[in-house]
Amino acid sequence: MLNSKNKTHKRFKILIAGFAVLALLLFLTIANWTRIQLGYKGYPAQERKILLSLSDDEIKEYLDYDKVIDLSKWNAFPNEKHYLDYDLLVSSNKNTEEIISYVDTFYKKDYKDLSALGYQKENLRFLMQKLSLSEFQIVIQNKLTWEQINPYFAVQGYIVKDFPAYIKSKKSPKDAVMQISYRMIDTRNKADRKYAIKDPSHITTLIKKGFYIPESYVPENLVEVNIPNAPDNTNSQMRKDAADALENMYKDAQKQELHLVINSAYRSYEEQKKIYDEYFRIYDSVTASKLVAIPGCSEHQLGLSVDLTSQNVLDGTYSLFGNTPEYQWVINHAHEYGFILRYPKDKTNITGTANEPWHFRYVGKKAAREMYEKNLTLEEYTLKHGFSYPVTLLE
Repeated sequence: MLNSKNKTHKRFKILIAGFAVLALLLFLTIANWTRIQLGYKGYPAQERKILLSLSDDEIKEYLDYDKVIDLSKWNAFPNEKHYLDYDLLVSSNKNTEEIISYVDTFYKKDYKDLSALGYQKENLRFLMQKLSLSEFQIVIQNKLTWEQINPYFAVQGYIVKDFPAYIKSKKSPKDAVMQISYRMIDTRNKADRKYAIKDPSHITTLIKKGFYIPESYVPENLVEVNIPNAPDNTNSQMRKDAADALENMYKDAQKQELHLVINSAYRSYEEQKKIYDEYFRIYDSVTASKLVAIPGCSEHQLGLSVDLTSQNVLDGTYSLFGNTPEYQWVINHAHEYGFILRYPKDKTNITGTANEPWHFRYVGKKAAREMYEKNLTLEEYTLKHGFSYPVTLLE
């Protein structure tokens, strides 16, 4: 009987010890749960130690983030441990040191003021993808709230320093941006700004004085246009979409016994500069600026424009393309193929370019039809619809 009691007592002591071990393991697990989670996420011991020095809310962000951040990349430089924010900016044009400087300066200088204005962290992270530090100061100094500025980010070409004017205008976001920041698209308004179009591949890209594309830009898919060329023409390439449309227009004109000829199509920046310099050598600056586009502002560099003539001009039957039956047919039918007469005689005050009855621009059938039916220039069309491609202000 005594032996049985001893066995029971021994089992009880083992059970108590087992519970104690389990309790200890549970305690250690709870106490180190965050460390365990970070390890399971994929962070090595040394990086777990760094992250555990952050606040609970910050650690949760790292656990919820969709990838493991390489802290060593950022720790190669002095930093304030805003690793997640650094990582969110890796796709920007900034290098590693610039990203660290930008983010750390933002948190030291702007974060508190913006939080006081009601900005949530997700709002601020969105803005950090969009704004420079000086642009954050515009927001702070003008006490602009997230609700006030957020709608303008949906509009291509917004300019942060114009935000107060947008808000004051009470116009729709698109109209505010176009009518305040880009009113000089209409040449009747003074042009006091310059803009950069880094990717000019969109078919409705507006290019004119004040709107610059990169000197190095060469359109993709340049092809020879398979229609006759003027004897002295050395520029018979266009983008394939424009070339195909022009070939179709040429074939349909032929059915009417009308014979179109290319006088000039794609021109590189260097070729445009040679022409520009020659015009300024021959004419005064005012006249020359109306007759030839500034290099970097020429539609011909887009690969979407063509200067047309006709066989009866080459034969001497007519002296000017604008007087030919071909011209009359083209201005009435070009939109059916996606082309517009780019610089019409009655809109020179808007385009800022002298009448060029030979210069046609490919913009696609939809846009061309609207411009033809509503008698709009590309300037007026752009002001109406806004940009469908990124435009940035050149400081």
